[in-house]
Amino acid sequence: MNSEYPLTPEQIAEYRRDGFIKLEGVITGDELATMRDAIAGAVERESANDDPNRVKTSYEQIFIQKVNLWTRHDDAKRFVLSKKFGNIAAKLMGSRARIWHDQALFKEPHTGAKTPWHQDTPYWPHEPKIEQTTIWIALRDATIHNGCMSFIPGTQKLLDIEPVNLGNPQELYDVAPQTKGIKPVTIELKAGDCTFHNGMTFHYAGPNRSDGMREAFAIIYMPEDTIYNGALHVVTDPVKETLTVGGKFDTPLFPIVSD
Repeated sequence: MNSEYPLTPEQIAEYRRDGFIKLEGVITGDELATMRDAIAGAVERESANDDPNRVKTSYEQIFIQKVNLWTRHDDAKRFVLSKKFGNIAAKLMGSRARIWHDQALFKEPHTGAKTPWHQDTPYWPHEPKIEQTTIWIALRDATIHNGCMSFIPGTQKLLDIEPVNLGNPQELYDVAPQTKGIKPVTIELKAGDCTFHNGMTFHYAGPNRSDGMREAFAIIYMPEDTIYNGALHVVTDPVKETLTVGGKFDTPLFPIVSD
């Protein structure tokens, strides 16, 4: 996992222009199978005690989401802390890459609802909010039929949009009328392919209409000098005593994972 992925200057320029990019074969073969087993196994173990009869909230109907698996599952840790992924993120951001958090995003067959159009970074206690990036890895093929990702090019430049309520979302054009006339780009992935997207790029995933689980794993990176602004967040609230408002995320929970 420490081998370099060949990223060209043209790909970096494309990412910075559009706010997203597709990369093929970022993880392959036995390593892909091992990663898929590690993440799927962690999700299964953490979901084992869930009540199957519990009525899910509208947000929970979007996907099974498990955050920061690397802190609880050693077999997932080596993938999250991989410099292969981290160095790609660093090249795209133009800064050394610090982990924000990981998350498994498994969309259940037939019941996995659409993920509404939204930006990511407005939800996070970060300053500034312009260069964070997410690798979204397809552990199994991601298709239009099972809920692959779509992006609106150039929208990483829209910095003053109110965060979308994913549990009760507004229509995209009500939230961001500036996106009218910009054609979304839908990206299907083979297992082991990935996308990177800027945290300010508007993105969406359709519902899972297939018979199988849509299995994806995301690792979110922030520039190493990102500042904690003290806003509430599920990742930082339990450890806020280790952080300083106005200071960097320089603790073991947020390690630097690039050269």
